[in-house]
Amino acid sequence: MAAYLVALLAVIYLLIAGIKGVYFWTDGSSFLLAKNINDGSRWVIEKTWFFPLRNFWEAIPAIPFEGRDIIEFYKVIIPPVVVFGICALFITDHRMLREKFYELKADIEKEIALREMRKDAGIETLSESATIDIAISNATNNDPAWHNTGWGKIIIGVAIALVVTAIGLK
Repeated sequence: MAAYLVALLAVIYLLIAGIKGVYFWTDGSSFLLAKNINDGSRWVIEKTWFFPLRNFWEAIPAIPFEGRDIIEFYKVIIPPVVVFGICALFITDHRMLREKFYELKADIEKEIALREMRKDAGIETLSESATIDIAISNATNNDPAWHNTGWGKIIIGVAIALVVTAIGLK
């Protein structure tokens, strides 16, 4: 939340510096578009000229759009851009950590649900130090063995008949 607040303040700083710079740059121009831009920026300054923002309007330097001294331009632009970039890194890191947290939370909830399903099926999860992965404690199997089915008895009978025939007993 602090990074969002500081980033917002850096954007407000850039906005105020830009509006002030545009106001001074278009002041006294005879070109109609420049006059309209100057009037618009003057209107914004007049509407926001109250106690807390008035101090910002007075303290924040204007962006110098014209002139040969490029250092003055960068002195106004670079600090808020750097602050905004650092805040963006914190915000991105926070979002990635939050996303990772929700992934891990979903994995844990999935594992808990799987454990419950294993308990219902009678499959018991053992500790990590055990040499086997799972133990079946109360699983029931109602299927008869193959030799107790009708086809199993027929196959056994035919096999015995073939062995007896092969030996030569009649």
